Amino acid sequence: MDEYDKTRDFFAKNSGYYSKSESHAGDNDLNILVDMLELKGNMIGLDAATGAGFTAVKMAQKISKVYALDMVDNMLEETKKLAEKEGLKNIITVKGYADSMPFEDKKFNVVTSRRAPHHFRDKNKFAAECYRVLQEGGRIGIDDMTAPDNVIKNLNEMERIRDPSHMCAASPEEWMKILEDAGFGDIKSKIYSRQVTFEQWLNPVDKSSDEGIKSLEYLVNGRNAFTSAIRWDGKSFYKSWIVIVGTKL
Repeated sequence: MDEYDKTRDFFAKNSGYYSKSESHAGDNDLNILVDMLELKGNMIGLDAATGAGFTAVKMAQKISKVYALDMVDNMLEETKKLAEKEGLKNIITVKGYADSMPFEDKKFNVVTSRRAPHHFRDKNKFAAECYRVLQEGGRIGIDDMTAPDNVIKNLNEMERIRDPSHMCAASPEEWMKILEDAGFGDIKSKIYSRQVTFEQWLNPVDKSSDEGIKSLEYLVNGRNAFTSAIRWDGKSFYKSWIVIVGTKL
């Protein structure tokens, strides 16, 4: 066993759900990420921990070539299916880890990771790998769940009840430091928030499962600061994602 066994098991089991997830496919944070990266046709991109491939496909529609990296075979198969459905032949799927990438130095013009870094054990190592594989002037684009610094611990506790493979989401302040420590500059960020019902957030976990019951209990009995921050009303709350972009200067 290694530190990512739970993550592999969770996504191998639920790859079909994620390939059909309207939120992953169509939420506006994806458009915000792509717009902030200012993609150009001659670029070569990497989407790390690509999942079902929605970000890789979005980039491949705008630039010359995209490598889609993931450690889960089932997710890479979903990426291939999506690329074929969209008629794209410029996506190359690669099996591997986001914090130890199987690529040479300075290979890419842009590296992205969307809705995945909360599964990374060491975000500093991941950011350093992104810096290594980027050319000078290349851009990193991160898009991941977040919460204010004073309640990020609570968000992580709740997410781990739902999904034991969840490791740690970072606050906006933490992401800024991670990118700065890796050497990135010209850092810009935006927060995207959307109201979700408890059931929508819980998917693909069943509401009647132990994880579902304990997740609801966490919200019902939650700290006022946390439930106020996410605007929990007994049925729904606001989930937030940070989109943060930096440049290898």
